[in-house]
Amino acid sequence: LSTNFKQWYQRRVRGKMGKDVADQQLGCLWAGDYTLSVSFSGSINYLDFNSNSVTRILKGHQRSIETMDAASNKIYTSSFDGRCAKYDAETGDVEYFTGAVHKNKVLDTKISGDQFVSVDIENKIMRTSLLTCDMGSNTSSVPAQVGSFGVHADTGIEVYTCQKELIMFKNGVKVCSKRTKISMLKACAIAPSGTVLAVGSADANVLYIYDIDGSNIIQRQERETSGVLTELAFSPDGGFLVGASSARAPLLLDVNNHFNPVNHCWSAQSKSLTCSFSPDSRLFCYCRNRFKHPHL
Repeated sequence: LSTNFKQWYQRRVRGKMGKDVADQQLGCLWAGDYTLSVSFSGSINYLDFNSNSVTRILKGHQRSIETMDAASNKIYTSSFDGRCAKYDAETGDVEYFTGAVHKNKVLDTKISGDQFVSVDIENKIMRTSLLTCDMGSNTSSVPAQVGSFGVHADTGIEVYTCQKELIMFKNGVKVCSKRTKISMLKACAIAPSGTVLAVGSADANVLYIYDIDGSNIIQRQERETSGVLTELAFSPDGGFLVGASSARAPLLLDVNNHFNPVNHCWSAQSKSLTCSFSPDSRLFCYCRNRFKHPHL
């Protein structure tokens, strides 16, 4: 930092910036009557020389963002260091989750009704109110690292894919543990009806369809795919199932026609990592590994 900025900062502003390690200032940029400084936490601060105050703070993540979800004009993110944040899509304001937060990398997150459900690399599951963003009051754990998970808000069901095992919770209580012949499960999605579960193998080109019957998971169908599935998503109307995979072409199945493939001409130059449907079920989006822009 420049000598002039250091002197002004220490005399006039330091006490207003906080005293934690995360409040340490790492760099600055002069911009007219303002200076932009970067905190160790990743925040960008607007410092006003005229009022000797911090007039605006742009918050964000210090480490890479691992997951993203959207609901009710809010965007929820989690990062490699375990931080979870809520963004206002209109104003850009950010609120960090508080309480007994994750201490390590968050693997996957989902919105389930009024809850933010997250699981980290230490196999810890957290269910957090979207209203308070206070973590730690509703937690569970699973015996092995989670590949992915699916939720159904109306029934309170959560299904987690682990090594050779599917684990189901209902309203935060474990109700089923189903052993499978698959060494590692990855992609996972629950249909809008709450009675159908789709799961992909992490080391084979296979899709498994299960029925959710009360507190039981019953395998119904096994289908070969053109690549290893990385993510699955049902359309909001329940009519289609799309899958991102190691193959160039995305998987698209007709749910009402026994999960038979839908013929299409879409393909990419590399594998796809993630996929999602539009709210009206008319479009789906998938993102490739080597390029920054998604495909619709």
